[in-house]
Amino acid sequence: MKISLEWVSDYLDLPTGLAPEELARELTMKTVEVEGVTYPGAGEVPGFGDAVLEVDNKSLTNRPDLWGHYGIARELAAIYSVPLRALPSVTLAPPSPGPRLIGEIDGQVCQRFTAIAFDGVQGTAVAPSWLRSRLARIGQASVNLLVDLSNYVMYATGQPTHVYDADRIGLPLSVSLATERSQLSLVDGSTADVTAQMPVIRDAATPVAAAGVMGGDWSAVGPGSSRFILEAASFHAQVVRLSAQRLGLRTEASARYEKGIDTQRTDAAVGLFFYLLDQVAPDLKLSAGQTVLVEPTEQAGITVGLDFLTKRIGTALEPGEITRTLAALGFEVQSADGMLRLRAPSWRSTGDISLPEDIVEEVARFHGYENLPTARLAVMLRSAGPLAARQADRAAREVLAFRAQLREVVTYAWVSDEMLAAVGWDKAKTVMFDGAPAPDQNSLRPSLVPNIIEAAAKNVRYLAEGFGIFEVGTVFEAGSLAELGGWHDALPVQPLMLAGLLLDNDGERGFRKAKGILEMLSRDGQLATFGFASYTSADTVDNGAAKWADPSARAAITVDGKAIGTLGLLTRRCERLSGLDAGRIACFELDLGQVLVRTSRDNAFESLPELPEADFDLSVVVADQVPWSHVSEVARQADSLVHRVDFRGEFRGSWVPEGYRSLTMRVTLRPKEATMSAELIASSRERVLAALRSQADARLRA
Repeated sequence: MKISLEWVSDYLDLPTGLAPEELARELTMKTVEVEGVTYPGAGEVPGFGDAVLEVDNKSLTNRPDLWGHYGIARELAAIYSVPLRALPSVTLAPPSPGPRLIGEIDGQVCQRFTAIAFDGVQGTAVAPSWLRSRLARIGQASVNLLVDLSNYVMYATGQPTHVYDADRIGLPLSVSLATERSQLSLVDGSTADVTAQMPVIRDAATPVAAAGVMGGDWSAVGPGSSRFILEAASFHAQVVRLSAQRLGLRTEASARYEKGIDTQRTDAAVGLFFYLLDQVAPDLKLSAGQTVLVEPTEQAGITVGLDFLTKRIGTALEPGEITRTLAALGFEVQSADGMLRLRAPSWRSTGDISLPEDIVEEVARFHGYENLPTARLAVMLRSAGPLAARQADRAAREVLAFRAQLREVVTYAWVSDEMLAAVGWDKAKTVMFDGAPAPDQNSLRPSLVPNIIEAAAKNVRYLAEGFGIFEVGTVFEAGSLAELGGWHDALPVQPLMLAGLLLDNDGERGFRKAKGILEMLSRDGQLATFGFASYTSADTVDNGAAKWADPSARAAITVDGKAIGTLGLLTRRCERLSGLDAGRIACFELDLGQVLVRTSRDNAFESLPELPEADFDLSVVVADQVPWSHVSEVARQADSLVHRVDFRGEFRGSWVPEGYRSLTMRVTLRPKEATMSAELIASSRERVLAALRSQADARLRA
């Protein structure tokens, strides 16, 4: 946006000798970002001697009051503590009741609509040179007196207006959402495809303008025009923004409406329009006028304590300075007992000012951010950690993605009531929050499992043959609060968790694969060694941590004997409620905060054996309730020559008794003094079998 300093000087007297570059710096530090200053020369456009500021539009996105020269003048008056002159206006003879100008106004589209009928001006009239010069300096071409005047008022006040040829439209004018598709020729020569639910201004028969965006061509002022209607309206920002997006058309008017314009500004725009028109059209006559006010802009009320301002700004400011600053910006200020009760001006009450923190910004920026005291930085030097050290979450991501070939997913921090019910979690035991995306999604996730199951359910139809996914993220524990980082406000405890899910048609195979992935994660990620234990804690299950796991196929994940998570198959109920019916689902979740990463210095060198190793396979029948970990440990301790026991397979068949399974293992022997002989191998084998019979109730498979 371009701002002419000559134009701004209509509304205040800037300090004598103030260089435009210095003024631009002050504006940048306190209000908006000025990207540069240009000086229009006599050889370019009329107005030699003026300085034009190039303002970055992004810096005033939340400031609809600054989209005009008068708004910038108001800020400069506060910066330099000089009086701000009122916008010029004129009180003409009030129009007679005349014809009805305004019909139905849809409150979903428009908050206020004003229409003034007038004549005494020729459509061929040319704007005075000073007005055309100012418009040219900010990049606006001249059309005719009324169009130029309408543009001038918009660039002065930030309020768009539009002039219609009264002989080309049928009264009354109405504002509504279009009910059918149509074509509308616009004043710039383009054609708008008006679709249903798009906001339009209509006359008695047809749309005459895309509301808040651009007027129609056939109702515009032309050489033969002699009777006119001025329209000034306040449209809802969201409606105009959506309409401009659908039309693919962004205009100076829509840019201002999209920021939110207060309803009171139409009075300033109409008053300035007719004040300027009266200067050049002595025969001007108002014949009718009407205003429909649907929803006036209410002034925002804020109460803020001086101690709050001091804490947030970082230094105590004089109450008088605070009051003067806010009053200069248009706030109504009442001070008592260390509290400020404020009413924001209407031009700051359309979403810009609503919180005590907004007042902090107003006071701090005018005091000057460069004038605030700076805190001395403390430099803490600590010894560097091992170069090979990594965070547990980084190690887990690398191993699961590259070695285990699982796909990482990222889900939202909240969870739906439907998925909570699917995994058996009580909603009352979750952290609920305001501003949820939907009424049934106002719980922060207490576990990663519900959302990772939901992600699988949405993708299972594309990868029904089997897939694996994982997620690393925080969860929110209900009932306990802690200061985040040691000094922030108390918040729910948020442990960092890891969850994984595997889809496999064979549940047992999927369970073992998930267990193998966890063992791989522990080994290849250099994490603390994971153990697996029977799930016996009824309390944990009752609290919802493992209700998703089938009691017949679940295990606690442990580190140093302490349970840190759960591995298991989803219950049939959970699969049904979540929509996962393509196969059995193995899932695991563990607390990464309880997992330490081993450093390279913890590794120990182990020399290669000097004598060749020997091994033999052994198949034994053992009861189902005897875990493999016990069987392998018994075999390993059975003889001093046993170096390693590896799982080779499991079999259940008609010849294996009910409640039993056949386990095949490979026992590796490492000699210490001499090469292994057949007799020595056979002797070790017998000792292993004897230990398995006595300590695991196992017998050799026939």
